Amino acid sequence: MDPVGHPPTVPGDGVVTEQRGRGVMFAVGLGMTNVGFYVASIGVVLVVLAGDLGLPVENLAWFGSTFGYGLLLAAFAGPFLLRLGPRAVLALAAVLLGAGSLALALSSVPVVAYAGAALQGLGAAGIILVAPGLLHGPGAEGKLTAVNAAASVAGVCAPLLLGAATSLGLGGRLPLVLISVSMAVLAVAALRMVPEPADVVTADAREPLVRSLAVRRWLALVLSVSVEFSFVVWGVARLAATGLDAGGAALVGAAFPIGMALGRIAGPALIARFPMIPVGSALAGAGSLLVVLSQVWPLVGLGQLLAGFGIATFYPITLARLMSTPGLRPELGASLGALASGTAITVVPTLLAVLAGLTDLRLAFLVALPLLGALLWLHHERRSGAR
Repeated sequence: MDPVGHPPTVPGDGVVTEQRGRGVMFAVGLGMTNVGFYVASIGVVLVVLAGDLGLPVENLAWFGSTFGYGLLLAAFAGPFLLRLGPRAVLALAAVLLGAGSLALALSSVPVVAYAGAALQGLGAAGIILVAPGLLHGPGAEGKLTAVNAAASVAGVCAPLLLGAATSLGLGGRLPLVLISVSMAVLAVAALRMVPEPADVVTADAREPLVRSLAVRRWLALVLSVSVEFSFVVWGVARLAATGLDAGGAALVGAAFPIGMALGRIAGPALIARFPMIPVGSALAGAGSLLVVLSQVWPLVGLGQLLAGFGIATFYPITLARLMSTPGLRPELGASLGALASGTAITVVPTLLAVLAGLTDLRLAFLVALPLLGALLWLHHERRSGAR
């Protein structure tokens, strides 16, 4: 230590830190890219699998929630899993997501396909669990937006590839093999990765004011993910209800991830200039109304594009705010983030299926409006003028 308490400077420290940062961003970015592909494939695979099994899509509502179940398990197991270190958790998650994707892509046995979907959910949840802690610290909001932008770009490819494979008669699940190949690369990269040093947090998250702030930010994250997954899981089914076949619905269903990708690519600039929770809520609300009120697929697709752009920055903003709660340890913040996402993904797609059974899928999309209203209320309750 020098006389004022700073650690000594070691030659080459800057280079090592830069290399470490690049390695972490590559590993997290690759993981999130494949999570994005997986998540965007859920709605398409739901329709394809229902067709393969001769079942109404509503009967496979659980399929859209497998990711949510995985996140709930990750949330409760997170504090114990993270003791193994981020490299081990990321490598294990890569193996689970890769194996599950391979099983779901190639199996013609329903039980094996279901098991593959469960492994996918667990693996993707593991990546979501470890990512915020690896990117925690200065610039976290920008880093999270960047890796989620990569995820959204990959998400654009998923419905296009799955839809093309369906239309060509190759099987709509076959492109999931690409995830398996990428996850093999990630498993190796994760074990070679040198994570950032852990931050030291001295405050106690049990303090009443901190706990209250964390609860509000946690609820805002739940609502952000809820709105997003309403479209992720049921967007393709809504397009199919307009008369499109499975392949056509999958291709047009790329509108929502395209909107998300555009919004997240522009995200850092938008966040710096505009209050994106209110602005995004207005755009998402308008898109939701188009999805509900329109009877033809071009307008439904346009509504999904608009909603995707509006929703794009919700998750990185609300997650970064939760992770930055004063006194909240990074590993606890990561577990709470996984719990929020798991709660939303488990509950809302099922709620939409119930509403669709009581009315129809078109009207069920009205659920997005009260969710957006509640998010706005929490946003303004948190602090005036925040972005």
